[in-house]
Amino acid sequence: QPWADFYSNSAIAGTGLIAVHMLAMFVGGGMAIGADRTVLRATAVSLDDQRAVATELSTTHTIVISSLMITILTGLLLFATDVPNFSASKVYWTKMGTFAALLLNGVRMRRAESALLKPLSVPSDVGAVAAVAVPPAPASMPLAAWGAVRSSAMISLALWVSLVFLGVLLTNG
Repeated sequence: QPWADFYSNSAIAGTGLIAVHMLAMFVGGGMAIGADRTVLRATAVSLDDQRAVATELSTTHTIVISSLMITILTGLLLFATDVPNFSASKVYWTKMGTFAALLLNGVRMRRAESALLKPLSVPSDVGAVAAVAVPPAPASMPLAAWGAVRSSAMISLALWVSLVFLGVLLTNG
């Protein structure tokens, strides 16, 4: 209750917390949607093309994950401002379920990225920096990983749009 009282009696705390929450969603969601668009527009016919997109996606996900961590922290603080109301809200729990689905989809996408970025070489027995070539993975593995990246991008777009809608509905409902 002390946090809820402080939050409701301080315009600066309320405005600041909501601003940080929204900015984290804006940065993370904007980067994610941009990356999803890149994936969906990529023809990526060769393994090298797929790896280039996966490499770019990997660096983008560092920013997205950091933003999501801030969103989680500020979201918990916002939840603590009115636990009885949020706990009873179907819209709130739908939003949290959508957010969980977004996180799980992100894990799926990261795994597919990793599969695409796995090196086709292993260190030599002597521990030297040089590597020896190993036979490439079956042709179906990169194809399946690329398919998982693309389907994760489509799902990500739908989930980000849903989160924005549910957030607006939550604040106006």
